[in-house]
Amino acid sequence: MKTYDFIIVGNGLAGSLIANELLNRGQKIIVFQDNSLKSSSSVAGGMVNPVTGKYLAKTWLHEELFGLLFEYYRTLENELGGSFFHQTGLFRPFSNPENKKHFLNQIEKNRLEDYLEVIEDVTEFQKHFKIELGGMFTQKAGWCDVPLLVSRIKEKLIKNEALIEENFDYSLLRTEEERVNYKNIFVSKIIFCEGFYASKNPYFDWLPFNPVKGETLIGEIENYNVKPIVNQGKWLMPLGNNKVRLGATYSWHSLDFEPTEKAKDELLATMNKVLISDFKIEDQQAGIRPATKDRRPFVGVHPKYKNLFIFNGLGTKGVSLAPYFTGQLLDFIFYQKDINPEANIERHYSLYS
Repeated sequence: MKTYDFIIVGNGLAGSLIANELLNRGQKIIVFQDNSLKSSSSVAGGMVNPVTGKYLAKTWLHEELFGLLFEYYRTLENELGGSFFHQTGLFRPFSNPENKKHFLNQIEKNRLEDYLEVIEDVTEFQKHFKIELGGMFTQKAGWCDVPLLVSRIKEKLIKNEALIEENFDYSLLRTEEERVNYKNIFVSKIIFCEGFYASKNPYFDWLPFNPVKGETLIGEIENYNVKPIVNQGKWLMPLGNNKVRLGATYSWHSLDFEPTEKAKDELLATMNKVLISDFKIEDQQAGIRPATKDRRPFVGVHPKYKNLFIFNGLGTKGVSLAPYFTGQLLDFIFYQKDINPEANIERHYSLYS
């Protein structure tokens, strides 16, 4: 018989951050990772951006999220080694005079001067882009190399003998009042961080997931020296050494990890409206975002089994949301602090039967 404080099921971004924080708190944990399942974290673009959309809406909980995440990921870089968080900033060109007028009005209306700077001098971009009217730039944007981050935490788990690379069999789980029994393991609590696959978890399959497939292209642009992400309809993310990522598509159908010609054509057609340099495709990647019906995460405790927890539903903003809600969930578990009601799964308890 083996005894642990926590089992964590899933080793994507959510499960990795939870596992790392628990190890740092001195908890005895074991993580289950099924290598036969494809992971969205392995192909995630990992972008963070505080202002999005046609009407320049501030990201939900923007002050809490963006007041934390930059320092959080830089601390992880120092702890784990490697450079995986890149605060590149993001530039959004004006597409025409009407578009420029609209966005200038939105900046004033929404009081976004602290988030967006209007750029008139676009010399930096004109070698590769057809940009004439300037655009908007935010310094509080960038991207995280999620696969690299997850791999660093995996190395730490292996070093601490805290990783089991096999499928987690729900049928072998036995819940007791004070602990959980799984095979020959006794544990105080289980946190399920399974991403898209949580829809097949019999303890949490009642939650209203709304998974969405996304595809990106990895390519090369000769002599590409633009530092910010460029976003006009689709985004072009600099990866270094002339490598770029172009994304992303959204599809609520054909939920698989297979790249499609339709997505490739959509990405190229949209970006080529502004990109004038040749984009040499090197790879196409597809993943399934664990999104939810109300676009809010699933964080909290099972309505019946009080030692079973979920951390999921981070969707397209996982890199922004994960640090804050890692803290929220663990503060709830250890100190009985409240979880944000818009994320707490209590809002869906009525669906459980």
